Order: sequence, then C-alpha cells, then structure tokens
Amino acid sequence: MGAVIFWGILRFALVIAASWAVYGLVPEHNDWWMMFFIAIVVVVLYPASLGWKKHAATISPENQNPLCATCKHLAAREALCKITDEHVGKDYTPCEGMRWEPNT
Repeated sequence: MGAVIFWGILRFALVIAASWAVYGLVPEHNDWWMMFFIAIVVVVLYPASLGWKKHAATISPENQNPLCATCKHLAAREALCKITDEHVGKDYTPCEGMRWEPNT
C-alpha cells in the first residue's frame, strides 16, 4: 500500500508543477482550474484507485497463507505479520511457523 501512496504523492507533485508551468498560457483562470481538477482526477486519483484495488486483491483472504490466517500475530487488513514485520504471501510464512499462536 505504501507504493500506492508514494506514487500518488509523486503524481500530485507532477500535476502541480505542470499546472504551474501552464498557468501563464491559459487565458481564462476558470479554464485553468477546470484543467487542474481534471488532471488531478485522471493522473492522480484514477491510477491510485486502480492500485488500491490491485493491492486489496492481493491481500484478500483467499490469497493468504492458511497457517498465518489462523495466527493471532497476523494483521489481516495489511496481510502483515506483527512479529517479523513482513508481508505474508500465499506460499510464504515469515516465521516459518515457529512463532505461530492460535487466534483466540
């Protein structure tokens, strides 16, 4: 998820810089604001929403490791092991089952 936020901030900075560069070329300021907000939606928000959907699909319960899914140290929303601070994969158990504790 950090990549979604990082690229969103980077795209937003690029839109700000491009909008500032184009500001003097647009005769009507109302048109400039319209172009600015459309650029924010098209360049920043839409790709971020696609990235979020892709991230949510990869951490969905169907894609989680069966051993980690029953462990109390799993942060399910982030698909993260709280002990090792590593992402859990379908075929990857961060602690290799050595620190597994049942979810109570």
